[in-house]
Amino acid sequence: MTLYPTLVASTISPEDILKFLIFALVCIGLLGLGRWSSRLGSDRYEDAGSEVRISNSRPVGQQEESPRVWAPGAEEIAASFPYDPLLGKIRIKKFFFEKVDAIPGPDDPSVFADELHVQLYDPDSGHWWWQSYFVATPQGLARILREKAWKYLHAPQILVLPRYDLEEIRRAVVSRIMADHEFFNDKEQAEEESL
Repeated sequence: MTLYPTLVASTISPEDILKFLIFALVCIGLLGLGRWSSRLGSDRYEDAGSEVRISNSRPVGQQEESPRVWAPGAEEIAASFPYDPLLGKIRIKKFFFEKVDAIPGPDDPSVFADELHVQLYDPDSGHWWWQSYFVATPQGLARILREKAWKYLHAPQILVLPRYDLEEIRRAVVSRIMADHEFFNDKEQAEEESL
């Protein structure tokens, strides 16, 4: 039995001890780096999957951070619209733009261009369908042409308004729905000026 510890001791070279120490230091370094990186977010979130704020302390003189206000969703915007007798039983179920929140809208109402998607529902037939429109202001169109260096812009269903106004956009959409669908052919339609 006394021979075994001597045999083991004689087979371990100083280079092996050095390699073991380097390996142990690297492991300790990685462990420390992992703990340090996990603490980077610990004052902001309780854990990586949580969005609950756990730190309410702020440095002296720093203003209190206001909570993020989320824009209403497509269903909430559609539900906020007043009943429109022109649509009859047809209901707007979803109303949203691709890039800009419908509420509050763009920062500059006179410079706007975005794709609008509207989901419609007919309760009599149970039929759902989507309508899409490219909604823009003249300055918004000019900005797109300038930024993309395009010579022209083509959009199949386009609504151009002088400025971003959600209620005016809703009215224009209702007018286009009435003009485009057979369902409304029997009904009296308000005259639209065409180009």
